[in-house]
This record gives sequence, structure tokens and C-alpha cells, in this order.
Amino acid sequence: MVKMAANEEKQQGHRPGVYKQKNKGHKHGRHRTKGELERGNKGRVPVTTLTKKQRKELKKMDRRHKANQLRRAKKDQVLTEKRRLGSRDGPPHLVAVVSLHANADAAAVTKLLRGEDAGGVVHQEECISGVRDSFGLILPRFKQRFTFLNQSTADMHSLLDIAKVADSLLFVLDSAEGWDNYGDHCLSCLFAQGLPSHALVCQGFSDITVKKRVDFRKALSKITEVRFPDTRLFPLDSDQDATLLLRHLGSQRQRKLGFRSRRSHLLAQHVTFTANSPVEGTGGGLTDLGTLCVSGYVRGRALHADRLVHISGHGDFQLSQIDAPPDPLPLNLTRPTKPGKGRDAEMQVGDENEAPVRVLMKADPSNRESLRAEAEVDPMDGEQTWPTEQELLEAEEASKIKRVMKVPKGTSDYQATWIVDEDEEENGETDEESSDDDDLMDEAMDGEDEENNFQ
Repeated sequence: MVKMAANEEKQQGHRPGVYKQKNKGHKHGRHRTKGELERGNKGRVPVTTLTKKQRKELKKMDRRHKANQLRRAKKDQVLTEKRRLGSRDGPPHLVAVVSLHANADAAAVTKLLRGEDAGGVVHQEECISGVRDSFGLILPRFKQRFTFLNQSTADMHSLLDIAKVADSLLFVLDSAEGWDNYGDHCLSCLFAQGLPSHALVCQGFSDITVKKRVDFRKALSKITEVRFPDTRLFPLDSDQDATLLLRHLGSQRQRKLGFRSRRSHLLAQHVTFTANSPVEGTGGGLTDLGTLCVSGYVRGRALHADRLVHISGHGDFQLSQIDAPPDPLPLNLTRPTKPGKGRDAEMQVGDENEAPVRVLMKADPSNRESLRAEAEVDPMDGEQTWPTEQELLEAEEASKIKRVMKVPKGTSDYQATWIVDEDEEENGETDEESSDDDDLMDEAMDGEDEENNFQ
């Protein structure tokens, strides 16, 4: 029995006595503790905390599935944009051919691309009005269509304007030097503006012997690595090379430019101007106002009829309506006709040209954007104006008026100019500061009078 009682005392442990030290609690001030906040909320959880917990509590497989879905959606979006360009549902692939050397012949490149042996069908000669070396090309094999434009580098502003709307740029290099000084200057301007998708082409490798061809290609690759480190160089001397180049242009990845993807843009292919009818009472002469009809393929964002459009070199204008004429470069041109109908490709083209023009959108006068700028510029703002004659006369009369001011004895003219005289006593309005100054002035004058009397 005694042993069992001793064991029970050991199990109970030490009990604190009367003189146990009791420390003060932490003074947390006005802020409540975490436990008090939880007791006050009574189990209610904020929405932000709930979403964070749900995000953290996703399982590993759920996170993996979510990442795969995002990756697949992004891949589908890129493929859709890539397949839409140059297809039946999208605009033709606009390619601008630019020569970067005086010895490089861009016309020979376009001549080889439009050949029948390259696999394409030239449907539209001079598809851009005013530009001779422009043509529309249809590739039935790849189900794609192109619009080629031979752009000269003599006019830098025109080159930059074409680079803004072109889907791809085809640079023609010299087989020995690549590009000259002016070509390097053109590249600097294009890089500063934003370079779209591009390809490098060089002619003349077939004239070089097989032994020296590899050395020439390596030397040219070293030159192009300065500006284009990851761009492939395509030789273009045969129809087979032209087919490979067309396939590369149609399947290459498009580079996104911010200023181009955020707004709609088009390259004017056909332009007509219809002047307004002469107004009665003005002599019946021709007017400078009229309607400008611009046709082309819209790229980028969707075009809205109530927004303003900017024409390079002319300014901003309002739209009246947006029409949908027949496609001038149809992709189904070379489809074989069914037996029994007896119509060929020429009849198909004629039927498409005779199709009626559909009106897609008309401008709403109440919602149309105004041509007036938000902040009108005042040319005389900040300029110094010349005073009028009346102001000059008033200034002369004010200078002739002599003011009589009472000053202490012994004050010189220079000291008197520093004394400020406020004409507030005449109106009966005095401040505390002016009264203090008057008191000091009176005390100074009384002191001087006492000194004079003492003497």
C-alpha cells in the first residue's frame, strides 16, 4: 500500500505554490488577435480567402489537366490565325519584295515566282492599281493565295508604309556582299518601326562551281547573322527553289506587331473618286468634295463604320458605309467543273464579278466620330502681345502722378523709396500690421523730437 501511494504522488507531478510568478499579458492595443477575429466571424470566410484555398487545394492531376487545356487552347488559337491567312476565309498573304543591294534584281525574283512551273496560277495582273510589279498568285496544291508587290527602296516613307501592312517581307540579297550601305540603312529603319515576318533570298548560286558554292554560302551566312541570326537563307535559281520558298512563306510563323494587331488596316488595291454634284448658286463648277471608294482586304481588327480612318499623307476621314464586293482573288478558281454544266473557269469568274455588292455596315450620324480634334491648337497661345495705345496712355498718366508721403526727419530719398505707403487709412480699413508700423513710426518721431528739445 505504501509503495502504491508513492507512485501516485510521482504521477501527479509538481504543483505550483502560492508564490508562483505571474507575468503580465501582452498589451496588443486596439488590434484584435487572430483568435478573436475567428471567434467574431463565427465561421464566416471571406470570398478572397475561399478562392485562395480552392486554388491551393487543387490536386496534382487537376493542375496538370488545367495546364494542358491552356496549352491546347493557345496552340489552337495560333493555328487558327496561321491557317486563316492566305486561305479562303482570310485575306491573301501579302508579300513585299525588297532589294537590299544595288546589284540584286527583285524583278527576276518575282518573274521566277510567277512562273507556271513553280506550281502557282497567276490570276490577277497588276492587282494593286498603279503598281506594275504586283500580281495575285493562287496555289491550288497548298490551298493558299498570295499577293506579291515589288517595292522600291528609293522612297523610304513608301517602304515603311508597305512594311506596316505587309504580312511578310522578302529581302533579296547579293551573293557576295549581302546588302550595301543604303540597304543597311533601310534595315535600320525597318527594325526601328517593327519588322514583320521575313525571308532571305539570294540568286546566282547556280553560276558558281560546286566546290566554291559551300564557301560562298558560309560567307553570306556570316554576313546575315548580324541582322538575322535565326533566319534561313533560300537560294532562288530554279522553279523547285521557287516552290520551296512559296511553301515556306505560307507556313512560317507570323510575328505580331502591337501597332498593327490593335487596329484594322488595309492596302488600297483599287481607288475611285466620285465628285459631288455642283451646288446651285455657286456657278455650277466642280467641287473638291466627293466620295472616295477604296477597296482592299481588311487585316487586323474588324473595321467599324462609325470610326475615323487615316489615309497616309492625306489625313483623317469619316466612313459612310462598308461594302462586301466579290472576291477579286477567289481560291476556287481552278476547281474542275462538273460534267453536264458546260461552264469553264472563265464563266465562273464572270459570274463572280456579276455578283451583287453586299452592304455590311452603314455609319450612324448620331454615333459617328467627329473630325474635330479634342484639343484645338491656338497659335497665339503663350505669345507676348503688344500693348494698345490706350494702355500706353494710362501708363504715362500713372507715372506723372506724384505721391506725397510723410517720412521721419533725416530720411534720405534713397531710404524713402523703401518705405511702403498703404492707402488704407483713407478708406477706414486698417490692419494690425499697418497699425503696428504706424505706432513704431510715431514713437520714432516722438523720440527724435525729445532729443531735439533736450539739445
